Amino acid sequence: MNPKLMSHREQSGFGLVELMIAMTIGLVLLGGIGYIFIGSRGAFRTTENLSRIQENARYALDIMSRDIRMAGYAGCGNMASTRVTTIANPPVPPLTLGNSLIGYDGGSGWANPTSITRASGDVLSVMGAFNGGVNLVGNLAPNNANVKVASNPDGFEAGDVLIVTNCVNADVFKATTVSAASGVINIAHASSSNTGNRVGIYGPDAFIMRMNQYSYFIGTPTVTATRPNPQPSLYRVGLDGNAEELVENVWDMQFRYGLDTNADGAADSYSATPGNWAQVVSVTVNLLLRSPDNNLSTSQQPVTFNNGTFTPTGTDRRLYQVYSTTVGVRNRLSAM
Repeated sequence: MNPKLMSHREQSGFGLVELMIAMTIGLVLLGGIGYIFIGSRGAFRTTENLSRIQENARYALDIMSRDIRMAGYAGCGNMASTRVTTIANPPVPPLTLGNSLIGYDGGSGWANPTSITRASGDVLSVMGAFNGGVNLVGNLAPNNANVKVASNPDGFEAGDVLIVTNCVNADVFKATTVSAASGVINIAHASSSNTGNRVGIYGPDAFIMRMNQYSYFIGTPTVTATRPNPQPSLYRVGLDGNAEELVENVWDMQFRYGLDTNADGAADSYSATPGNWAQVVSVTVNLLLRSPDNNLSTSQQPVTFNNGTFTPTGTDRRLYQVYSTTVGVRNRLSAM
C-alpha cells in the first residue's frame, strides 16, 4: 500500500455535515434530558407541597379533636353529676356546661388575649381538665387555703389554673405558690388570686388536675428577619395568654355544631351559630389549607369550601385542599 495514501487517511477528520448532525443529535438529547428534569422537578415540588398540606392538616385535626372531646372534663363523672365551683378570679371563666365549649362565628365577640393578629375564620374555645390527676394527701378541709400532694409529676406551678375533684364536688382555683416541704408538695390558693373557700370536702380519693381554656384561631405571625413574609397559621392560646403556633398556611377555618334539642344524646340539628351552647354535642371542623410554595399550577385553582366556592386572587397559584372531621363532645354527650 502506498505510504502517502495511508498518511492522508490517518489525518482525515469529520466533515462539516457530520459535525452539524452530531451537534443536532446532542442538542435533541440535551433538550430531552432538560425536559425530563424540569418535569421531574415540578412533580417533586407538587408532591412535596401536597405532603406538607396533608401533614399539617392531620396534625391540626388531631390536636383540635382531642381538645374538643375533652371539653367540660372535670376529672370523672360529668358536669351534670358533679357540682363545679370556680373560685379563681377573672379572667378565668367559670367551668359550666354552657361555656365549656363556645364558638365565635367569624371571630365576632372573641377577645384576643395575644399580640397575634387574627387573620380570618372562626374561633373555638374549649375548657376542661387536660392531663392526669394527682391524689391529695393533706389539708382536705374546704376552709384551708392550700392542698397537699405527694409528688408533682405534671409540673404544677404558681399561676396555673387547677381543679380538685372527688367526682361529687369540684373546685377550680388558681395556684399562688407551689412549694415542697416535709416530703410533700404544698399548693396554695390564696385570696389574692381566688375568691372564697373551696366548696368540696375532699378525702384521699380526691385528686388535682391542671385545667385550661384553649382557643383556636387563625393568625398572622410576627414579621422577623428570618420570616419576612409569614403566612397565616393556626394558633392555640390558653389562659396564660401565650399563643402557640401549631401549623402554617391555614387559610380559613369554619365550624358547625350538632345540637341535641331533646336531650336524647344525639344531634338533632346543625348550626354555625347555636343559640344554646349547652346543647352542642358534636363539632364539625372545616379547614382550608394551602401549599407553602407558590406557582405550582398554571392557573388559579378554585375549591369548594364552607358551602361555597373559594377562588384564589391575584398571582396566587398555590394548591388548596379542604379537610373536615366531626368530633363528638364526650363529656357533653354523657351529661345529657
